[in-house]
Amino acid sequence: MDFKQLSYKLEDVDEKKGIVRAFANTYNEEDADEEISMPGSFNKTVKENFKRLRVLKDHIPRILIGVPLEIDPNHPFGLDTVTKFNMKKESARDMFYDVELMHTNGLNAELSIGHKVIKRDPRDRRKILEYALYEYSFLSSWGANKLSTVQDIKSLKNKEGIIELIQKSYDLPYSDTRLKQIENLLIKIDTSGNEPSADTLDLKPLSNLINNLNF
Repeated sequence: MDFKQLSYKLEDVDEKKGIVRAFANTYNEEDADEEISMPGSFNKTVKENFKRLRVLKDHIPRILIGVPLEIDPNHPFGLDTVTKFNMKKESARDMFYDVELMHTNGLNAELSIGHKVIKRDPRDRRKILEYALYEYSFLSSWGANKLSTVQDIKSLKNKEGIIELIQKSYDLPYSDTRLKQIENLLIKIDTSGNEPSADTLDLKPLSNLINNLNF
């Protein structure tokens, strides 16, 4: 199975129902793998395998975070998905609020499909005519060294922007596990936005960390 990662086009987030609508793939655009998904390339696999498709975190089979409610392969823009997150599950709930946080702050997180290429255009091998789709994954944004997976992150290219986003995250009902991940990310950021060496980490409690960092 191969993976194809992109900055997804998020259409809607329904917090009360834990539902996210997003395009998992786009048509007629050359991607980072120098491949072009063609309209109709998901039609057969969605029709035949819809009930077997899974929504995962980071392509990890044991971390099922939701189910696809709808998948429309005929949208002119791309593969249109509607996902119901399992809001009773910590990993799923945290991922949902990651998505919401990014969306409400004008950022794009990433989605990735697990697939196999079945058929290519013999006249242009870049063009994929048919996929076998197995799953699609929402990718982590907060883990250590994971900022590199975030696209269109102009407002977060400096420490002030990152701190601001982290402060906003505390308005969302994250789990204690995710709050610890956010704390770990915060203490690894130095003034250049890089991860400092172990002897320079600021290990102050989170309550004091934001107010006492020197920019």
